Amino acid sequence: MAIAFQPYRFTRDQFYALADTFDPQLRYELLDGTIHQMSPAKPPHAGVVMFFENRFSILDRTKYLVRTEKTLEIEPDGAPEPDIAVVDFRADYYGASHPSGSSAELIIEVGDTERKPSEKTRAYMVDGRIPTAWRVDLPNRCVEIWKPTNTNAPTRILVRENKFGFADVTFSVDEVLATVLHR
Repeated sequence: MAIAFQPYRFTRDQFYALADTFDPQLRYELLDGTIHQMSPAKPPHAGVVMFFENRFSILDRTKYLVRTEKTLEIEPDGAPEPDIAVVDFRADYYGASHPSGSSAELIIEVGDTERKPSEKTRAYMVDGRIPTAWRVDLPNRCVEIWKPTNTNAPTRILVRENKFGFADVTFSVDEVLATVLHR
């Protein structure tokens, strides 16, 4: 009798226990029980992340913390590192534990060379506690808006002069992309 191949699903605790054995030159994240090696950020990707990080510096720092490429614990069995996570303020700055999906107000992913372009954003929405995720699609020059009401696809796709924002900080797709892509 043949046994079908079954991939092993890691728990978050197992992932954290293994973390010290990984190559320290590389970055890894856990997404839905699967460990993924993260690609290095290319300049356009890093530029968009810095754009949002800079623009969100005006957010009320007694209400929000802006985390760049730091762990967010999502269900089930996820410990990804979103490009930007706007999370609720906590006095210890999450020094005692990583924020969870219930602490996140907004997640931003910048996509350029991902394995499956929407896989990571979909995982954020499956958690069910994150109210909004934005996926900046560099190759297609658009911004996808994701909500937990639809975990399979974005609820809106914005292009060119379409506006979007968070907590009184607004952008247009052209503003985000033209700033860093110079096109």
